[in-house]
Amino acid sequence: MGSFWSSPEDTENQEKKDIKNQTQTMSFQPKKLRNPGVTYLKEILRGIKLDENLIKTNNEILKDFLSTFIEEMKKKDDIFKLLYQKPHFTGSFYSDLRISQPDEFDINLVLNLPFKASDFEITYHPQVPSYAKYHLKNPEAAAKAYPQLLKLLFQDGFLIPEKVRKWIQSVVDKALRTYSLRFPIVRIIPSASGPARTIKLMKYDGAVIDIDLVPTIPCVLESKQPGIDGRVRAKLGATLQTFLIPKPYSSTKQAPVNDTEISRLWRTHFPEAEGKLIHDIGCVKPVIKLLKLLRDRNVWKILASYYLKTVVMWMLIENSDKEYWKEDKMDERFIEALEKLAGYVEKQSIPYLFSKRNNLLSKIGPVEALNINKRLCSLIRDVKKDPFNFYKIFNVTPTFAIKNCL
Repeated sequence: MGSFWSSPEDTENQEKKDIKNQTQTMSFQPKKLRNPGVTYLKEILRGIKLDENLIKTNNEILKDFLSTFIEEMKKKDDIFKLLYQKPHFTGSFYSDLRISQPDEFDINLVLNLPFKASDFEITYHPQVPSYAKYHLKNPEAAAKAYPQLLKLLFQDGFLIPEKVRKWIQSVVDKALRTYSLRFPIVRIIPSASGPARTIKLMKYDGAVIDIDLVPTIPCVLESKQPGIDGRVRAKLGATLQTFLIPKPYSSTKQAPVNDTEISRLWRTHFPEAEGKLIHDIGCVKPVIKLLKLLRDRNVWKILASYYLKTVVMWMLIENSDKEYWKEDKMDERFIEALEKLAGYVEKQSIPYLFSKRNNLLSKIGPVEALNINKRLCSLIRDVKKDPFNFYKIFNVTPTFAIKNCL
């Protein structure tokens, strides 16, 4: 899809007017355009439809690789063989929020530690929203039962995320040295990325599949994180299925914590609760996709996909009525999401859904915030003035209109 507005400004305005007039008189009948904004947004969304054949092919490759590679990891490391439980498929592709081709996959390697529920405790850190600590109540007894495990992954009875992350990376690297490539994969390139060990599968045709392997610890936590909104707890329940992720805590613009405490902090992740919140509710997922698409068009890298998803999740907490989110109100909800996002950016703060004390936008600077806010406000004015401007803000040609006008 290319830009329709590529000529000088006066020609640009005339072309826009001509297309709009032709569209209204020739292809858009009144009955079909009872809600033109929704019609335009649906057309824009159709342009990001994923390749079904590529989805099938890449999923088959992924399934085959995971099954064989994880077996190789088990052969290389007895601790991994002891702890590994299953893969958990997460990320935008599996939550139907992807706006680009299906060539990136997030896989949680679920590790089941060999302790009874009474042997350990997982507690939220009171100063650090969205982080928790895993602590053995009797580390001496655990060390007698599993000496190698305690030495490798624990310190002073605490499960240390950095130890787990580095250990998984080493197991992956050892397995890669002896793993036999299977067609259509011709090369594998590993790299480190945050809490993940990233593996690039190079296909014979030059295409690449990116896989992020992240070690995770499953648990159930009470939804009593510091700063949690009562509406969130009422909506999602008193207990939450949780994954502990070895994502390092950054004290930049957040609560200061000493180094010892930081080394023990695991990021809490609630994919089940989030999936439940956005599942099967009208235009929720299309609105999130539109936010991501607009972000990419404007190269706002600071606005991570999860932040944009959070904006819409807060809207759902405020109003999850299915009538409110009906498909024929997509334009209204999208504009509302833009207004919410503009407000968050202006304040340089998007509160984390499970703890409002955690600011997802803590790293944005005032100049960048001002620029993005101004741009968002301008876009909002444009589409409120004329929904046909949806095409302009997404830099998209209205293909079906042109086809019908020929």
